[in-house]
Amino acid sequence: MGRGTVSGEVSERELFASGTEHVALREPQADAVADAQDSPKPAKSAQGASPFASRLALAVLHAKAVRATTTALATELDRGTPFLFAPAFLGCGTIVYYGLPEEPGFQPLIGGLVVASVLLAFVPARRQALRLLMVAALFCLLGMSLAKFETWRASTSMLGGEISTRLTGRVAEIDHMANGRVRLTIDVLATAKPKLRYAPERVRLSARKIPPGLVVGSEIEGAVRLMPPTGPVRPDSYDFSFRSYFSGIGASGFFMRGPDLVNGTKPLPLGARFFNSIQNLRNTIAERIRSLIGGPEGEIAAALVVGIRAGIPDDINEAMRRTGIYHIVAISGLHMALVAGTVMGSLRVIFALLPGFASRHPVKKYAAVAALVAIASYLFISGGQVAAQRSCFMLGIMLIALLFDRGALTTRNLAISALVIVAMSPHELIGPSFQMSFAATVALVGAYALWSEHRQRRRRAPPPAGRPLVFTIVGKIGGGIGSLMFTSTVAGIATTAFGVYHFQRVSPLSLIANLAVMPSVSFLVMPFAVLGSLAMPLGLDAPFFYVMGKGLTVMITVAKWISDRSPIDGVGLISSHALALLTVALVIVTMATTWLRALALPFALAGVLTLMSAPPMSSFPKTVGWLGC
Repeated sequence: MGRGTVSGEVSERELFASGTEHVALREPQADAVADAQDSPKPAKSAQGASPFASRLALAVLHAKAVRATTTALATELDRGTPFLFAPAFLGCGTIVYYGLPEEPGFQPLIGGLVVASVLLAFVPARRQALRLLMVAALFCLLGMSLAKFETWRASTSMLGGEISTRLTGRVAEIDHMANGRVRLTIDVLATAKPKLRYAPERVRLSARKIPPGLVVGSEIEGAVRLMPPTGPVRPDSYDFSFRSYFSGIGASGFFMRGPDLVNGTKPLPLGARFFNSIQNLRNTIAERIRSLIGGPEGEIAAALVVGIRAGIPDDINEAMRRTGIYHIVAISGLHMALVAGTVMGSLRVIFALLPGFASRHPVKKYAAVAALVAIASYLFISGGQVAAQRSCFMLGIMLIALLFDRGALTTRNLAISALVIVAMSPHELIGPSFQMSFAATVALVGAYALWSEHRQRRRRAPPPAGRPLVFTIVGKIGGGIGSLMFTSTVAGIATTAFGVYHFQRVSPLSLIANLAVMPSVSFLVMPFAVLGSLAMPLGLDAPFFYVMGKGLTVMITVAKWISDRSPIDGVGLISSHALALLTVALVIVTMATTWLRALALPFALAGVLTLMSAPPMSSFPKTVGWLGC
């Protein structure tokens, strides 16, 4: 007897399968199929198959397709695949919200959530397919509501036109640019001559020089020229004003005279003092790294450790973009994994030198706790970009699961981190950082899952015991190179469409460049960056950062050499519909675990066919116009 018959309970798979098969067997073709399968097949006549035989064959195929689809859907339900699609539907709601021509109110969104929740409560449990559709609609409405709440919470006052004024404010961020200027993010305290009636709360200004002793939290004043935040350089390219709105920056410009330090009159709240201390610590660490390494290597090292990238020279930025290795500078999963791996590996080695202690204590869990603290600190000190948040959440879940002796599914971790990020900052969803970071990660997770299934189906015998050591070493090196090639290829293919859509460019030689620089980054740059950061409080960081600088010199040299030989990388606009179709294909092929992955093929084909159908002027800048951007 089945499980449901014995216990009186019915699993999701049995409930879904029974409900679907019951609907299928109501059709008259099902009876004919059953009779046809039990009875001998009639012989073909000389003139060919009769119309009845053709209809019977179609009915048989239809029944087999229904049965295969039912089984696959039931398997996906048992494996928890619907949960993996939750971030996708949440993101769909967010995208729909930002694409509306007018700003919606809270009432229809909240009303829709209530109605959808009530309807879901009244859907019977046996109608599993309908329940899943209702849950998907509920997540879409929830995504719209979260985006609406974030927009209301930001409420950034955006400057309407250019104006000159005298500004007094408090410094929130300091960035030393590669061209010698300094970019200051300032919280506006007052304006004069003229006094702005609707002054923005935060502005970003550049200055030729800053007074000695200027730190985050200092009050300054000076004559400034303010301008509204710039929009996209070309249609459908990166929209700076959209991000400025959610960053709270209502204007940008430059100092015409000043800035000059002034005595502060208002005491800072505790939260602001804490934030200022973190920013000053980041700037101090960056200055220390620049002084030890120097040159563009020092600027890249500062970007890798504390996330300050403003000082990287433009020619090196361009070389890294053209060769497709700029992701190394953006703190992401690679950096988080190397930090966690370095901390855990170092502690495991130290514990191995203390066998008495290691035999009495769970040293693996101790190392996991230290790694968890390390990646949380790294996220905090690096500025908390989207890719770093995603990586920290994923690694954090895996390390916490290790502490409780539980397994951690990588795809589920990715879904959880996506849910958290979209819930906290829905606007990140339509930015290139979120899209490219998650596209690369989800593609790698799905590709390695397929590869693992393939290896399990084709188990090979272990190498013979008398195999020469040279062959073993060569095999390990070849396997590492193959794995790196596989990783770079999959990530490059997954992120190409998003890079083209946002930046209208590709990296033709990215695979070669990544293969060339990753050994230096993996063995010289990041491990010694971690060791140097840990040794910095003791003043013993110079040797570690010296080795890191040499590794960065290799990376820069390779990037410039390949960039000079890279073909033209500009491709122009692509259709937003194509990007949406390719995204749907990517989500299906990576989240599904059965033959239902094949459903991604028509979406991928349609996306490829519509790649070049973009109109001369897209409507994307208008879709966010109600934000005041």
